[in-house]
Parts: sequence; structure tokens; C-alpha cells
Amino acid sequence: MNRRHFMALTSAAVLPAWAVASKKVLFLGDEVMFAYKPDLLKLIGDKAHCTFVPFPKVGKPDWETFCNTYVYGKGYDVIHFSYGRELMFHENGEPRGKNEETWGIYTGLIKALRKSGAFLVGCTTTPVRGAMPGYEGAVDWNYNARFKQMLGPSGVKINDLGDYTRTRLSEMVQNDSNLPTPLGAQLMAEQVANAVFEAFNEGQDPDRPRILMVGDSIVGGYYGATRNRFAGEAIVYSGGTTYNDAQPDWKKIVDEYIEKGGARGWDVIQFNWGLHAMKHVDADHKTINADQPGARIQFSPEEYIQQLELFVTELKRTGAQLVFATTTPIPKDCSGSIVFLDQSAYNEPAKKLMERAGIAVNDLYAFVLPRMKELMIPRNVHFTAYGSEQLAEQNYSVLCSLISK
Repeated sequence: MNRRHFMALTSAAVLPAWAVASKKVLFLGDEVMFAYKPDLLKLIGDKAHCTFVPFPKVGKPDWETFCNTYVYGKGYDVIHFSYGRELMFHENGEPRGKNEETWGIYTGLIKALRKSGAFLVGCTTTPVRGAMPGYEGAVDWNYNARFKQMLGPSGVKINDLGDYTRTRLSEMVQNDSNLPTPLGAQLMAEQVANAVFEAFNEGQDPDRPRILMVGDSIVGGYYGATRNRFAGEAIVYSGGTTYNDAQPDWKKIVDEYIEKGGARGWDVIQFNWGLHAMKHVDADHKTINADQPGARIQFSPEEYIQQLELFVTELKRTGAQLVFATTTPIPKDCSGSIVFLDQSAYNEPAKKLMERAGIAVNDLYAFVLPRMKELMIPRNVHFTAYGSEQLAEQNYSVLCSLISK
């Protein structure tokens, strides 16, 4: 690790100019965006001035007219946009926007938004749970795939909220609806806020220390608070691991981390892979509730350690200083795909593996265990906003002590 890049870390960080409300962010989307808007505004706080505008509900929008009204000349630094559900809606048995027309529609949208000069974040459409008038199950998958095919080559940052939601559908979306549950609104807001915060990071001092935090949805909760805690001292990014993969491709996952780090790379990577391994799946590795017939834990403790060792081997290619975060507690009355089990069978062998590999441990499990009722959402593995802030303080404490050596 390039320790010379790290500046002295103090207990009271001062927010630099880029972290205060000088940023202007435009959010473009549908009714789902407005459902998670209150949670999103709480997470962004005074970091930016936010504007929310719905996309037109027509099959072939006039993007120039739309942008002239809502986008151009407004001085937006970041535009986060989710467009697709409007095309998927069926009228007289046919989608508003036919599949063969979507390429041109998406191309026109990206071209028009680029004229604003803002940093663009394209967000995939969240899925419908169950049956909903005007929608067919397979349509959203096809349209999202086309949308991502347009974003990547165009250099637009992708926030794959659709895929993130699909893997947690029963938790995040109301039945026979596209609207989020209260927990779904929180988790969606976290993912959107994190994508916007990472957009704020673009163009920052390349010599400033760079930290990558990867793992399950708990990371999505504490990433923003951790980034805020390091404001002015280090640039913090986030990443995922794997969710439904029976045989995770750790090389591919770490290659994505390396690509995200660019030429500068990462000074520190804090990583976790736990709750995703402990959830219940069916024979096809599809997430199901623990009380459903045929449900089983995705990875046994022995399989978990084998996979974690492969993950560690790949992570060492990054050249970063590695920190392993233990898996946070599961409440005894937790329901859904993740229910209470003996986590020591996972966390303790993992800590021994890290000791053998010379990797530091951030024991989030031990930190949270005596404070579960104070920090966690009742009957759920996720954390309240206050809980995520406390996890961020723990992250800051561990990484500071590690860096200062």
C-alpha cells in the first residue's frame, strides 16, 4: 500500500467543498422513484440540492423538448435516470415501445442527456412482483438488458437497481405491484444514494487515499455514512460480491474491482461475503423463504470457507491492503430467506483464515452483537440509519488504526 498517500486522520473530519450542498442532482424516473424519494433525501441530506422529474409516459418521447424543459441550462452536476417501465407498459396487448424500437429510444435519450454536461448514471428498472395490469413478466428483463447494452459502451455509469431488487424481490416489492415495501424503499434509496455519491467522487484528487468497500447489502447501508466519515481524508467507493451464484466467479468479480480502481488502483479494500452465503435457496439456487419446502442454506460453513479462500486469493492481485469484515448478526426472530443460525461456524473459521493470510479483521459481528436492538431493524438483518452510522464509525476506527501503522 502507498502509505505516503495517506494524510493524518483526525477524529473530527472537516467537510471539503465537494461534500457540501454545492452539487445539483436531477433524478428522472417513474412512480418507484417517488416512492423511495423520502428515504433518498434523508441519505443525501445537505450533500446536494435534488430535483425529481417524472419521465413522459409515452412510447416515443420527444427527448429534445423534454430536455429543453427540464434538463438544459439548469446546471446539474449529476443526472440519475431510470427509463424503461414506460416502454414496457402494455396497451391493447402490445408494449408502448416495441422491442425493436427501444435501441433508438435509448440512444436518443442518452444523446440528449449528454448535452447537459452532467455526469450521467443510468439506473435499470425495478421488477414487478406478482401480477400487475399492463405488464408481462419477461418484458422488464429484456428491456433492462437492452438499456445496459446502451449504457456501457456509451460510458454511462450503471446503477443496476433492477437486478439488485430482483434478488430480494419478496423483501423489497409489494405483492402484485411495482411499488417498494418500506424496507424496499430504504434499500433502493441506499443504492441510488451510493451511486450518486460515487458520481461525486469522479475527478477527485487521484493521490488522495482510495478505499473500496465490498460485500452484501449491509455494505450498501453503511457505505454512504463511511464515505461521509472519511470526507476530505480518503475517497471511498463501494462494490458487491455475489448473490445467487452456486459457484462464484471470484476472478471476474475482482477483475471488476480492478477495472473500477483504474490506473490509480486501491490503497485499501475492506471485503465481506457472509449473508449471501447464509441465505436459503431452492435446488436451482433461487432465493426462497427458509420455511418453504426444499429450502436449504446456500453454502455450508465448509463450502463458505473454501469459497472465501478463493476470494482472498483473487483479492491479493489488487495489491491493496486487505481488511475482512465479519458478517453482522442475524436476529433470532428474523424471517424470510435469512434466519437465525450459528454464525460462529462461519465467522470464526473466517477469522482464522485471515490470520493465516495476514489480513486484518474488522469484527463487525462483535461490534453489533451487544447492540442489536439499538442498531438493527426489528426482525431483519438490515440496519437503521443510526445503525449504519455506527457501523461507519467502526469502519473509520479500524481503517484509521490500520493506516496509521
